[in-house]
Amino acid sequence: MKANALKKSLLDYAIQGKLTARFRRECTDLSAHEEIRSYNASLQHKAKALETERKAFENELKKTKDTEQKQELKNRISIVKRQILQCKEITPLDTDFTPPFAIPESWVWVKLGDICEIFTGDSINATEKEQKFTNQTSGLNYIATKDIANNTHINYENGVKIPDEFLPFFKIAKAESTLLCIEGGSAGRKVGFLKENVCFGNKLCCFENIFAFAKFVFYFLQSGEFAKEFNTHINGIIGGVKRESLKNFPIPLPPLQEQEAIAQKLDTLLALANEYEVIKEELKRIEKRIEKRIEKSLLKIALEGSLSKRYRRNSPTPNALAELKAYNQHIKQKRAETGKALKTLEHALKNEPNTEQKQKLKAHMQRLRKELASYKEITPLDSSPHHAELSADSKALAESSAHDLKRSPDGFTPPFAIPESWAWVKLGDICEIVSGEAINLNEAENLPMLDVKYLRNKSDKKLASSGNLVNVGDRIILMDGENSGEVFIVQEKGFLGSTLKKLEILGLVKIEFMDFMFLHYKNLFKGNKKGAAIPHLNRQLFANLEIPLPPVEEQAYIVQILEKLFTLKQGLRIES
Repeated sequence: MKANALKKSLLDYAIQGKLTARFRRECTDLSAHEEIRSYNASLQHKAKALETERKAFENELKKTKDTEQKQELKNRISIVKRQILQCKEITPLDTDFTPPFAIPESWVWVKLGDICEIFTGDSINATEKEQKFTNQTSGLNYIATKDIANNTHINYENGVKIPDEFLPFFKIAKAESTLLCIEGGSAGRKVGFLKENVCFGNKLCCFENIFAFAKFVFYFLQSGEFAKEFNTHINGIIGGVKRESLKNFPIPLPPLQEQEAIAQKLDTLLALANEYEVIKEELKRIEKRIEKRIEKSLLKIALEGSLSKRYRRNSPTPNALAELKAYNQHIKQKRAETGKALKTLEHALKNEPNTEQKQKLKAHMQRLRKELASYKEITPLDSSPHHAELSADSKALAESSAHDLKRSPDGFTPPFAIPESWAWVKLGDICEIVSGEAINLNEAENLPMLDVKYLRNKSDKKLASSGNLVNVGDRIILMDGENSGEVFIVQEKGFLGSTLKKLEILGLVKIEFMDFMFLHYKNLFKGNKKGAAIPHLNRQLFANLEIPLPPVEEQAYIVQILEKLFTLKQGLRIES
């Protein structure tokens, strides 16, 4: 379970009474109904006493003739009236109310505005902020939405303080009150608990406790049940909730001691959930490092031949040099056939009187010349035969192949040891970076533009009617940017983005084997880019990279084993 989901579950369990079932079994004499009745009775007594005091002041006001004394009595009467208004009784929600969920019998449903004083803050314009309230050393901190983040820590990032002389013009949120964002994108989602008095912005709403344990209200405002109710009251384009709506929100009210017990349990459990989140993130980082090490090790032993040692013992395959010899002979034959066909067309062109037919012949000749240029033989970097793991027939074949193949220049030193049936070649001899086929479609046949953001599912699909076409299953390589050298497998037909090129891989090589090869050398390409302003793939490094080449059947076996091992490797991942 994700840490945030765990926290939400704990909060919902708490406000439904499921977290304190044992507490209620041990404290059977507690009842929120009785506490409210007692509270209301004390308020009635207080209001009656205040009313008597008000009448006494009013009678005295009628008798006095002193102007100064009259004003003092008027002020006292005004204060007493405010105090009488504050003697607001708590009215449990009646039987017509349909509760959103069941609560314990000792609890009661009330309105949030009956147990909290709810009020919004004050805005500061840019001029005031710059001239009066920035870089102050005394006064109260001013809290904005960005300063709170669903916990008891306040950031005070804006560095604004309200000096003492301006405090009468600002509403003050007292310590142990709760602030809730009620406007904008964070509406209903950002809640903060205050440890000191502060001034606060007009997009925040303060919940000052009247008849509730402070932390209980704080946790209720973070619960999923409150979020549901809040979302039904959002109004306006940017989203917001009126203060009057908040006052009418229903809240389940436990007895005060149980509220405190709930808050204490949540303090402990949510702290553990936060620790769990930190540990989980650390485990993810460790898992990623382990996964990369496993991946690197698997690719290393695969490209050194250790992964397919048993395969070579049980299923002797042709020597790679023999396969190269056969491939080169095929290329020579194709070159000869194509050259002969080209000469025939050249002769026909000389004797062709028809202009239209001449154009067709020229176009055909152009295609043949392009084909002829693509027929390149592969020159092994090390053509000396090896015999350690080969059968007698394979040894003879390897010796014959090595004798017939053109040798690479002297001085080649293999980067690491490979099986005797393998060969060293240059990457550029078996894989070519090309632009792809340029195509123009009519507007009704638009195809997606395959740029890097789209390939990584970070942008929407953009259609185009022309470009360099690639098909499903093609391999394309990133040429520019931080991750140049990264290879993608095309999942849908489309046009190449400007920073991508197509990879043409010879039929002598299994394309899936090359996928693992590119993965192995990805960091090499990334760490050796060219260009300062816009880094790009080092084409010379790519073309001249010395890579090991197993026989084709062994390539297929290595791919099969690596795919299984990589699947098992993914099983080590920690769930999000």
